[in-house]
Amino acid sequence: MALPDWRPPRMSHLAVPPGVPPGPARHHPLGELEITYVSELGAGRLDDLATRVRLWKSWGMCQRHALGFLAVEASIEDGWLFQAAVLYAEIMERAEHALARHWFLERARAEANLEGDACPLCALGLTADGAAPRDAARRVAAGSRLEALQALASNTRVHWSAWVCGSCDGSGSSVRCRVHLAEELRVGLPVDLATHRARVSELAWRVDAYRASFGWSQRGSGTLADEGALIGAVGWCSGWGAILGWLG
Repeated sequence: MALPDWRPPRMSHLAVPPGVPPGPARHHPLGELEITYVSELGAGRLDDLATRVRLWKSWGMCQRHALGFLAVEASIEDGWLFQAAVLYAEIMERAEHALARHWFLERARAEANLEGDACPLCALGLTADGAAPRDAARRVAAGSRLEALQALASNTRVHWSAWVCGSCDGSGSSVRCRVHLAEELRVGLPVDLATHRARVSELAWRVDAYRASFGWSQRGSGTLADEGALIGAVGWCSGWGAILGWLG
């Protein structure tokens, strides 16, 4: 996958608007070795088809690793989340197919389609305790800054908060992440698949619009709603616990 030949003008996610107090200090979601590995995803490892397929089958990563992936890419690329947008645009396309309308056994099909493999990073044994090699010090330092992701999350909160799962945050909202939607289907709770299908389609469309905004022909077309949808896609795929706990 080639890097985009153009980057859109810097949007306001790189600085919190005047009058908005800074968020509380946060620890990085990942450890040093994890930061090193995740930074390599954005630096070219995602070009590997086998890696992309594993991430596609697992709906990305677990909550902590997915949040860390956003944090590392935002840090290294000063808020540019092109690689994450490409990955999650593909994954959300899978989500649309998973919830596609069927006349026969629609619920059973959706439940089966929403299942996924274990997080590939967890399967590799990557934990927050792992220390990076000495020669990776610069990479760890480059990926450890949190300001860009915090600013992005703050400035797009009004958009990504619309996608927060009501089971994850205990609000009682009818919105569901993939994990809780699959669980409700599995235990036989009433589920309005048409509504979830429409929400996923909108989310997929916005994430793809953000991805496309890095291309020359659609330069400058990205909006804060599209950027917020990327956080929404991560939350939909993996669940919202880590994101809400970290962003507050």
